[in-house]
This record gives sequence, C-alpha cells and structure tokens, in this order.
Amino acid sequence: MLLMEFMKEEYNSIKLKEWQKLKNKTILVTGGNGLLGSNVVNYLQFLNKKENLNLKLLVHSFSRPVEWLPIDENIQYFNSNLNNGFPEWEFDYLINTATYGQPKKFLENKLQTIKLNTETYTKLLELAKKNNAIVLHMSSSEIYGQIPDDKSSVDENYNGDVNTFAPRAIYGESKRLSETISKVFIDDGLDIKIIRLAIGYGPGVKYDDVRFINEFIKKALNNGEISMMDEGKALRQLSFITDTIEMILNVMLSGTSIIYNIGGVDLKSIKEIAETIAQNECVEVKIPQISESVGGLPKNLILDVSKYISEFGCPNFISYEKGLAKTAQWIKLLNKQKVEV
Repeated sequence: MLLMEFMKEEYNSIKLKEWQKLKNKTILVTGGNGLLGSNVVNYLQFLNKKENLNLKLLVHSFSRPVEWLPIDENIQYFNSNLNNGFPEWEFDYLINTATYGQPKKFLENKLQTIKLNTETYTKLLELAKKNNAIVLHMSSSEIYGQIPDDKSSVDENYNGDVNTFAPRAIYGESKRLSETISKVFIDDGLDIKIIRLAIGYGPGVKYDDVRFINEFIKKALNNGEISMMDEGKALRQLSFITDTIEMILNVMLSGTSIIYNIGGVDLKSIKEIAETIAQNECVEVKIPQISESVGGLPKNLILDVSKYISEFGCPNFISYEKGLAKTAQWIKLLNKQKVEV
C-alpha cells in the first residue's frame, strides 16, 4: 500500500499557508526512504494531485526506494551514497532529510554520519546556491544536549550543552556544525531554513527501524511484552509525522526566521509511552534492574515551539493516543507483509 493511501485522512488535515508557491516547481528531497523523507514525498505528491501543481520531485535515498513511495512520471528516484557524490541536479527547493537518525545507525557509521552532516551537506548547499534554491535543512533537537534541570523547556536562543566525548555526540555535534555551515551560506545570500526537530513518529518507518516507539510496538506484537532498557523516566516531546510535515513545510514556504524548534504538545515519559502501547496491545512492560541505555542520552528534551505558533498559529495536533494507534496499524501491516513474504 502507498503511504499516501494509508495516510489520506491525516494528509487531508494538513494546512499550508502558501502552498501555491510550489506550483511548477522542482523539489529535491534527500533521505527519501526515511520516516520524514518518505512522508514528505508522499504528501507533496498527494498535494500535487489534489491542487494540480505540476510539481516535479527528485528523490534521493541511500538504498532503493521503499515500496510505499509513489510512482509517477513527475518523480525521479536516485539511490547512492551521497558521501560519494551526486548529480548536478536542477531544483527550486532542497529538503534535506538525509541523515543517520537512529542511534544504532549513527553508532555503526560514525565517520559517515559526521561527513554527511558536514562535508556532503556543504556540497549540497553549493549546488543549491548554483540553483538559487530555497533550502529546508533538518537539524535536530539533539544539538541542545543535556537540558539543565532548572529549564522547563528551551527556545531557539539556547546554545546547548553537548558532551563531545559522549557516544551520541557523533550525531548531535555534527548537526551543530551543519548549522554553522548553514550560516556561512546564509551570509552569502542563500535562503536556508533550519528545523530543530523533536521526536517525530508515525507511519512511514521501515520495519527494521529501532527507535524506541517502533521497538516497543514490535516487542508487544512479537514478544508478548515490552522489555525496556532502563526505567524510562526521561521525558520526550512527541510530534506525529503529519503535524511535523505541516510545520516544516510552512517554515520552508513562509517562515520569517531562520531557525525553528518543531515538536508536538504531548510530553510523556518513555515509560508512559511503553505503558500506553502495552495497554493497547494487552501486554506487560518489564523494567530492567540495570540500565542499558546509550551514553549521552538527554534526560529531558522539551522544545519551546512558541516561535512557530506565534507565526503560524497552533496546529490541530493529532493526539498522542491516536498517533500511537495509527503507528501500530502501520507496523502491523509491515509485520503481516514480512510474514507473508
């Protein structure tokens, strides 16, 4: 099933302030196989058909396109290692979601992760400048590192506190440097919008995605229980994927600032998330006596998204309960296809 068919109701609810700017444009999307990238591609094609935009999409991914990406004469797919170079694409917008976002992935690809966020990103910006394109760059909430206990949330002016020797610094520090690289090009006249994204989740993940929400659902389905790596006390700010898409595309098309925190309004502990999934699937949660978490994981990570809301208004956020249920439906669908194969 195409993702746009599975997400038709949610895609219909997305509200863009100036979607008309996309008419007759060409958009390059990197990281097209990921949760964010595949939803961006499916939603843009959904909007393209709905509004007759004559939109052309160039979609790059590391591996072959996943089966839930749309096939259309106006969409071209490319797969390769971006770090090894890429074609001289022509485009009006660059949506850069290419990254090793899963901790397992970036810990297995340390130098590749750093290169992708720095050297390769620089080359993409050079090409964007040549095209006089607008750039939407996915940074990360991990650039903030450990949030002080006396701060209930952080806005875009907080400089962050990242331990450069922590295992996760491979990702967080390279994302921080990507923002500095962006500033060099901004000073040279390139229009770049930077997104610091909280935890995005929802349909569009691959079955082997091991980020915690997906792992909890798979453990519930396949193991009959959810075994956690620690007590799950850390708080996380969840952003359902269509809320994320609405916010980042509004920023790209209409944002008046450079940097935006993007996230949802649901703030839950990791344990609470596990318990909700367990309740939905009628299984138990098991807490270990010894923590197995990756070093450098932020204790609490709460983004102040008031800049976005003051500019665009508050999105009609999809509830935490509905979002988790929809994600579980998607993973069950993938699980069924996996078993049938």
